[in-house]
Amino acid sequence: MDAAMNSAVSALQSQQAALSTVSDNLANSQTSGYKAVTTEFNSLLTQQATGLGYPAGGVSATARQNILSQGLVQSTTTTTDMAITGNGVFAVSNGLGGANTNYTRNGAFDTDSQGNLVLSGTNYYLLGWPTDAKGNVTSTNPDNIAALQNVNINKFNNSATATTAYSLQANLPAEGQANAYQQTYTSASGTTENISFGYSKLSTSGTNTTYQLTVTGSDPLANITDGANGASNPNNTSGSATPLTYDVEIDAAGNITSVTGANGLTYSTSGTDAAPAVLPTFAIAGGNGFATLSSSDNGYATSSTGPIALPSKWSELGSPFSQATSISVYDSLGVQQSFPVTWTAEGNNQWLMTVSNPTTPSGADVTGQLYDSAGNAVSDYSYNVSFNSDGTLNSVVGLPTGVTNSAGIAGAAPASGNEPILSATWFDGAQPSTTGTSDAITVNLGTGGGLGTGKTDGLSQFDTGESTPSISVKATTQNGVQYGNLDGVSIDAATGNVVAAYSNGQKVPIYKIPIVTFPNENGLTAENDGVYQQSALSGTYTLNAAGTNGAGTIQGQALEQSNVNTSTEFSNMITAQQAYSAASQVIGTDKQDFTALIQVVQ
Repeated sequence: MDAAMNSAVSALQSQQAALSTVSDNLANSQTSGYKAVTTEFNSLLTQQATGLGYPAGGVSATARQNILSQGLVQSTTTTTDMAITGNGVFAVSNGLGGANTNYTRNGAFDTDSQGNLVLSGTNYYLLGWPTDAKGNVTSTNPDNIAALQNVNINKFNNSATATTAYSLQANLPAEGQANAYQQTYTSASGTTENISFGYSKLSTSGTNTTYQLTVTGSDPLANITDGANGASNPNNTSGSATPLTYDVEIDAAGNITSVTGANGLTYSTSGTDAAPAVLPTFAIAGGNGFATLSSSDNGYATSSTGPIALPSKWSELGSPFSQATSISVYDSLGVQQSFPVTWTAEGNNQWLMTVSNPTTPSGADVTGQLYDSAGNAVSDYSYNVSFNSDGTLNSVVGLPTGVTNSAGIAGAAPASGNEPILSATWFDGAQPSTTGTSDAITVNLGTGGGLGTGKTDGLSQFDTGESTPSISVKATTQNGVQYGNLDGVSIDAATGNVVAAYSNGQKVPIYKIPIVTFPNENGLTAENDGVYQQSALSGTYTLNAAGTNGAGTIQGQALEQSNVNTSTEFSNMITAQQAYSAASQVIGTDKQDFTALIQVVQ
């Protein structure tokens, strides 16, 4: 009888526990992220049953949690709400900057007075990885929970992003090539070739003006000599893709007063058009003359078979097609800057792209300083842009600036492969956009390559059919953004990023919310406010980007509802109530048996 009494008492205690879990579940049926707790019953025995004797042991009850049981995800009107679909929990700190980390499935986060995201009605603050403007995690050890920071949207209350990448789609008119001076000749093999002369203005000093002269050939050039001493000129080239460059100064009358080669050699300009004494001369590979020149009296030829020399009159170089455009970017303060660009046709499908010091958008004031590849401050620098015969882009080559730094390194227009780089400092105090830093501005002019490889996805050279040809700019893109104020934040479901939206239209990822998983999530210890703590049973945490490594995804402006089924809970409550009543009846019956036994003894 004692065993029966004890068994009945254990039943009362166990059913009382079951009623407690039912009560708790019903009380939290509207709590976001709450997971219904079930009661697991286990039988107890005092000893092994023998014969007719049955040693009633009773029952024990254990509360069983299922943290990852999915609740219904329901949309809300609060942009900082978030819900997890699948495995994992959010990481929160107990207090702002607290050392203790807890975990929750409740994503009802509000902003406090400082802009921190806090679990509504609690002292638990959301944790996330800080990111760069592209959403990449910047923490040095992202696998450590200590790498997480309290998410604060006011930290990014305003925004401006410096331009680091610029793309241009434009057509340079093929008709413009006809306006560049070309000297036609017949090579020894009988092939008709061209040597083209193009130029762009570099600077003005008094009445004299300095131009950069670019010489290109449809056939490789060689034997380029210094007329003064006959020495080989290091400005030599083995192919027409890399042009020859000279700084040429002329006076007000158009006379050439000085010529400086890219190698630093200077040339005497004394002489006449008919017999230029010591100006640079050009000959084709394999000899110092030509089979036939198209003309011998235009000031370029010393004889009918060459070599070709510069005239002493600048006007004889002709007037090549030239047009100005601009590259508009933003510095790190969100200020719009404009790089003037001049495009000059040079013949043989070659163009000279000259970039000048940045100015205001109107061009009224200079706002920055250009630097070449050697770190020299320059007013401008140039690139040779060549095209294939089908109008596709061939190559973009940075040209020498003619300036040498203190270490003796000659500067050139900075470039990265086939892409020009705009390297400048800004007068408004913005972060410099110079080569060697991540802030330099790379200009994508399209895919270059030889015939059949080059493309027209950036620059192209086609005939426009216009009586007055012009450069047609089709599209420009750049990744900089002007200054703007914070309008609000949202959650990117695909990445788990907290995305800040600004009045300038910019959307910037400012944090990435990790999904935390455990080997045994149900081993977490439940605490007040719907949060959990890591325990020995749960195992060690793992930080995951949303949707990776088996972790769930995050849905913004939504909450996971409680998974409590009230119908099931009422059924469980009735069952527990009946079992409780039955156990109490056992106690009553056992009491009567005890009473009868005592009466017999008396």
